[in-house]
Amino acid sequence: MKKANRILTILMFVFLYIPMVVLIVASFNTGKDITQFEGFTLKQYTELFRDEDLLGLLGNSILIALLSTAISVTFGTLAAVGIHRLKPKMRKLVMSLTNIPMTNPDIVTGVSLSLLFVFVGTGLLGNRESLNFGTLLIAHVTFGLPYVILNVMPKLQQMNPALTDAAMDLGCTPVQAFFKVIIHEIMPGIVSGGIMAFTMSLDDFVISYFVTGSDFVTLPVEIYTYTKKPIQPKVYAMFTLLFLLIAVLMVGMNLLQIRADRKKDSKRPESRGWRIAKRCVAGALVVALIVGGGFLFFGNRQEKIILNVKNWGMNMADGTDGTLDIIAAFEEKYPNIKVNMSYYESNEALYSQLKNGGITVDVIIPSDYMIDRMIKEGMLEKLNFDNIPNFRYVDEEPFKNQNSYDPTNEYSVPYTWGTVGILYNSKYVDEADVTGWELMWNENYAGKILMIDNSRDAMGIAQYLLGYDVNTMDKAQLQACADKLAQQRPLVQQYVMDQIYSTMENEEAWIAAYYAGDCMLMMENNPDLRFYLPEHQGFNRFTDAMCIPTCCKEKEAAELFINFLCDPEISGANMDYICYASPISEAKQYMEDYLAESDIIYPSKEVLAKGTAYRYLSEETSRFVEGLYQNATKTVDASGPDNGWIVPAVLIVVMAGTMVLLIVTRKRRKL
Repeated sequence: MKKANRILTILMFVFLYIPMVVLIVASFNTGKDITQFEGFTLKQYTELFRDEDLLGLLGNSILIALLSTAISVTFGTLAAVGIHRLKPKMRKLVMSLTNIPMTNPDIVTGVSLSLLFVFVGTGLLGNRESLNFGTLLIAHVTFGLPYVILNVMPKLQQMNPALTDAAMDLGCTPVQAFFKVIIHEIMPGIVSGGIMAFTMSLDDFVISYFVTGSDFVTLPVEIYTYTKKPIQPKVYAMFTLLFLLIAVLMVGMNLLQIRADRKKDSKRPESRGWRIAKRCVAGALVVALIVGGGFLFFGNRQEKIILNVKNWGMNMADGTDGTLDIIAAFEEKYPNIKVNMSYYESNEALYSQLKNGGITVDVIIPSDYMIDRMIKEGMLEKLNFDNIPNFRYVDEEPFKNQNSYDPTNEYSVPYTWGTVGILYNSKYVDEADVTGWELMWNENYAGKILMIDNSRDAMGIAQYLLGYDVNTMDKAQLQACADKLAQQRPLVQQYVMDQIYSTMENEEAWIAAYYAGDCMLMMENNPDLRFYLPEHQGFNRFTDAMCIPTCCKEKEAAELFINFLCDPEISGANMDYICYASPISEAKQYMEDYLAESDIIYPSKEVLAKGTAYRYLSEETSRFVEGLYQNATKTVDASGPDNGWIVPAVLIVVMAGTMVLLIVTRKRRKL
């Protein structure tokens, strides 16, 4: 039995730590393929320490973790002492309430806090930007406090209450008794609670995503955008350092506990050297907090204009693989402007963020139909084209004369354009099956199909397949399209956006509907991938354009940024990286030949004539379409067996069994 327990324990630790080992090994690998170790190198660490942006994000995460931990430890310890002095019944009630933030799903906590901050900041105080560093700090303190209380409470219960009475009998005030007696007895709980709060804050993504403003972004939120392309090896190096940091903290905490236990057993006074070491550590933490706070409140007080840009993930050249770093080039040309780039993964997500308020954004890059919607709802500013002279380079047709989303050319400047088609793996998909959109419904490839995860594109594909107008508002036709998507659901492996990259490149799926430019990037990484436009049925031809929302603070700087991106040389270098088509024909001469001449990026005029652009549907129709899409793709197919009762039934049985087990155990103990 003991041998089996040991084997099980070893297997458990192997399961937990093998991912960390793979990560650490990859950080020292000379090659980019993590499946093959080509040689040892420190190049990734060198590149990491040269990347000011990445280190800045890491610094942001550490700063918010240190500050939130300090606040959580201070107030959590005081709260634990107060809770400990309550009557037993009241103490149990308060502890139950305290534990809710830990058991509550992170996404619920994040959305709730976001709504609260926007309501108070925008609704009551009238602040345009209600999501900022302060709201992020409050959110991290919110989920850090319970961990401190949970760790301190057992130490308070273990402490002899007579110690406090004795200290007060000897002349200590309650405050002096706390600092001279209580805090020393509960210090292990304070330290362990602080470390848990620190680690939870350092790697938090879900809650941070909903409460982060444009002025302060943490590393986990930024890393989320890396899903669109393979992660750079220097990020492995950073993750390794973070893992080692947490490991050192945990080992240090255990050593402190061992030292404290030995001291109690031996009853010997603490050595002078140990006292000095503890004071040095405490002093280092205080200095780190002071330096971090000083950096936040004084280091950022600079004369530069902060330009907040929201873009699709990895949709602008950043210097990777020798490409031009667009942001760095702009900041070099305009040294008084600092660009903060954040990301979204769908037009609907961008719309929700702007509509909910609480953030300040100066430049956005939505798609055509969403621009149409935002114009109608008064969410965009008119542009001053005196500040955008490079607009003259934009092609007349179809971006000016035949523009349906901004017919007066007052609110937007085209950034990229492209098409939506089918990406498939030629190793597994029979070419005879590649006839049109019906490939997405082919049962021979069940479980290997990826469907695009946004309502407009998914419903559009069904509309093209059924021969309907892609901009129809006929509810009967829309219902038929939703029924078609519901029929497809059992065949779909998953509904994706940026997750498509690794899944298709690693051949976990074989068929997907996606944007041509992104498909081109995936084809570069996997030569077996092919792209197909169902010309006979129709396809979406879209345009992403640069706009300035009404929440903008730096309109003139935003127009300078838009003008910079319209420079043919800059646009060409940018398209080289993102593999989309430029609305500026002159940009082709600055692009690599294989991209400028690609039929995927630049289809012929005859092919493009068979594509259509989405237009804004009415508010009522948009809600109707979104509801149909959610019901068709996110719930059980109505035409199939109703198995929706299974999961709730299993949960009820498990809960009931647990309650019975607890009752039986208690009765046995009483006997």
